[in-house]
Amino acid sequence: MARLFGFSIDGDQSKPPSVVSPVPQNNEDGVDNYISSGFYGHFLDIEGVYKTEHDLIKRYREMALHPECDGAIEDVVNEAIVSDLYDSPVEIELSNLNASDRLKQVIRDEFRYLKEIMDFDRKCHEIFRNW
Repeated sequence: MARLFGFSIDGDQSKPPSVVSPVPQNNEDGVDNYISSGFYGHFLDIEGVYKTEHDLIKRYREMALHPECDGAIEDVVNEAIVSDLYDSPVEIELSNLNASDRLKQVIRDEFRYLKEIMDFDRKCHEIFRNW
């Protein structure tokens, strides 16, 4: 048994409960709590700490409350959705579909019906932003 600086390297000998380890316990589940000061205190989870998609969505929506993030999201939405008073922002393209013209017309009619149910032409900005 070798001793160095008060520590010993030995086999399977059990240590008495009064011995304290100099190494702090490691949090093996990967969840760490960060205390931040100031009004804008968030961090991005790069290491995969969040377990469910719901946790991530909740975190991203909290981050979207900050003016800088909100401005960036608005820029993305404005670039993606182009609104026009006389035209719809989306349409379905079926020119490469190998189907009869009657089937294509039925698909177009159902697509138009779904857009009307969602009121997509008026709420497209909000729908895309929430997505």
